[in-house]
Amino acid sequence: MTTAPDPFDALRADDTPITPPAPVVARVRDLLTTELERLMTDTTPATTTTGRRTVPADLHTVGTVQPYLCVDGAAAAIEFYVDAFGAVEHHRMVGGDGRIGHAEIVIGSSRLMLADEYPEAGVLAPTSRGGTSTNFTLQVTDAAMLDDMFTRALALGASELRPIADQPYGQRQGTLRDPFGHQWSISAPLADFDDSRYDASMRDAGFEVVRPQAPADAAGGHQYKHYDRGDLYYFTLQVPDLARAQRFYAAVLGWEFASPDHGHATNIAAPPGGVQQVDDPAGPQLWFVVDDIHVAVAAVRAAGGTADEPVFYESGWSADCTDDQGTRFSLSVPTYTR
Repeated sequence: MTTAPDPFDALRADDTPITPPAPVVARVRDLLTTELERLMTDTTPATTTTGRRTVPADLHTVGTVQPYLCVDGAAAAIEFYVDAFGAVEHHRMVGGDGRIGHAEIVIGSSRLMLADEYPEAGVLAPTSRGGTSTNFTLQVTDAAMLDDMFTRALALGASELRPIADQPYGQRQGTLRDPFGHQWSISAPLADFDDSRYDASMRDAGFEVVRPQAPADAAGGHQYKHYDRGDLYYFTLQVPDLARAQRFYAAVLGWEFASPDHGHATNIAAPPGGVQQVDDPAGPQLWFVVDDIHVAVAAVRAAGGTADEPVFYESGWSADCTDDQGTRFSLSVPTYTR
């Protein structure tokens, strides 16, 4: 008696492993590499797809100070921060034992790094140490977004430390502890809360508000601000008669001068500047911000211009230059910035 053939034999494919042709391997590798590079360099602000309001995440942001969290369960922590705070995961590094040795997430314009515990290296989470001394403040745009995020975090396992309430420092804020031991204060600004209201509120609470003054530099101050590379840092208008120029620009632009012997205008700061008496005026002198004065001077020379050796003043580094067509300008690394 013969056995009837199995009609499904015709549908079964040979599952013996094969080695794909080299061109196919190369093509797949190129496609995967291209897609990975696109994901890592895409400048479109990342958002979550849940439909809720979140702070758009800038995946290229790299802050001067970046928090590094140790958590007991980094994978679960990343999931919590994504779901609760709208974080976007940038990448993670997983070791052979399954622990995350390093990961980075982005919330709005802030990048946080985190990893699993490594007790053998003394790396412990707050839950293992018995608490944390650090509090993160997460700034959102309005009270409705604050309420939604706070409620969502509690639903995902966070515990409330302080309920949401208007605070005397101009924020509506609530504080919670996430399931991994870290403390978060979520804040939204109160409307029309300026420095005067802040100062009065702090006085009522028994505090004196002290704001440091900008350090005075050789030109009389007004250097205490933020500058980026290429910004105009300072200018002078060269004139043959200082007193006459002071009278003219006081009348026309309202410039104020602390001394009849000094041309710095004390009441302007965007950018600061003034007038300078010289025997042979040759037009305005402009100082532009650079990150490294010595590197910038070398770049001027390499590009065909000329540059004096850098000089350090109280206000910062300075070097007088000309471009490759003979136009004068100066470079500076400001001492005082904020």
